[in-house]
Amino acid sequence: MSEGKDNSIFGCLLPPESISEFFNLMQVMTINGGGKIVAVDYMPGGLTNTNFVITLDNGQRAAVRVAGCGTSAYIDRTAEKHNLSLIGNMGVAPEIYFFNTETGGLISEFIPYATMHPEDFIHNNDVLQEAAKSISACHNSGVEFLGRFDPISKMMAYLEIMKQHNFDKKYVGMDEAISKLDLIKAAYEKNPPHLVPCHNDTLAENFMYNGETMRIIDWEYSGMNDGFFDIACIIVENPLAEKEEAILLNAYVGAEPTELDLAKTLINKFLVTMHWSLWSLVQICNGKDFDFYWEYGRYRSDFFNRFMADPNFNRYIELLAEK
Repeated sequence: MSEGKDNSIFGCLLPPESISEFFNLMQVMTINGGGKIVAVDYMPGGLTNTNFVITLDNGQRAAVRVAGCGTSAYIDRTAEKHNLSLIGNMGVAPEIYFFNTETGGLISEFIPYATMHPEDFIHNNDVLQEAAKSISACHNSGVEFLGRFDPISKMMAYLEIMKQHNFDKKYVGMDEAISKLDLIKAAYEKNPPHLVPCHNDTLAENFMYNGETMRIIDWEYSGMNDGFFDIACIIVENPLAEKEEAILLNAYVGAEPTELDLAKTLINKFLVTMHWSLWSLVQICNGKDFDFYWEYGRYRSDFFNRFMADPNFNRYIELLAEK
C-alpha cells in the first residue's frame, strides 16, 4: 500500500468519517518525523480500531492508530495517554510520539517483534513465563495509572448504553451473572482488592515477542485494577488448560499460589468473560457487524457460565470478602 490521498484505497478499511483523521495523522508523521512517507501498510487484527505502519524515506517507522467510531463513549483517552507515557518509559509498552485525546488518534513506536497468538501461549511455556514477567513488571512498577478500571462499574455502564439503544438481547445465563456481580461487588466493598497498574486487555495478540524480550501493546483499557484481572484474561482468551494455567500463575506470583490467589483467579476469569460479553453487545449498539460481535460475546458467555458452575465459585466470593 503506497501513499496517496486515494480514498478508494482506504474505503474498505476505514469508515468515511475516519479517512480525514487518517490523513491528519500521516501529516503529523511527516512533520514530526522529518521525512516523506514511502509506505503505508495495514496491520490486521484490530477489533475496534484500524492500525497502520508508516515508513518514511529516512528509515523511520511508526505505528498509527485510527480510533474506532464510538469508542470515546467508553474509553478515557486522557487516561490512556497518561498511562502510556508512564509505562512506555519502562520498555514494557511502546513509546508514544503523538496522541490526540479528542479523537483517539495515536502515533507510537513500531515494535518489529512477532505478534503472539493463542497457540503460542498454549504450546510455549517460555511465552507464558515471559508474559507473566512483563505483566508482573507493570503491576509492581509502583506507578499510578490515571483512571480506575472497575470491571463491575464498566459492565453497569455497558448495560446503560444498551438500554439507551433499546438493545435487549442477552446471552444465556446473563441475568444470573448480573446477580453474581452484585455479590462480588458486595465482597469488594467489604475487602477492596489491591489495585495495581493494569493493562486490562491482555489478549495474545497484544503481546509482541522476539524470543528474548516481551512487549505489550494496546493500552486503551489501562487503569488501576486487581492484577489478577490481567492474568485471568490471558487464561481465558487463549484458553489455557489446567497445566498451562498453573505455569502462568506460578510465574506471576513467583511461588505456589495460595487459595486466595486461586480465588482471585477464578473470580477474575468470570469478570473478564462477563465484561467482554457485554462489551461485544455495545459494539453492536455502535453499529458494528452483528454476527461477528454477537458470536464474539457468546463464546465468552459460555465461559462465564462455566465459571459460575464451579463448585468453589460462591465460596471464593465469600473468601474475597474476608479481611
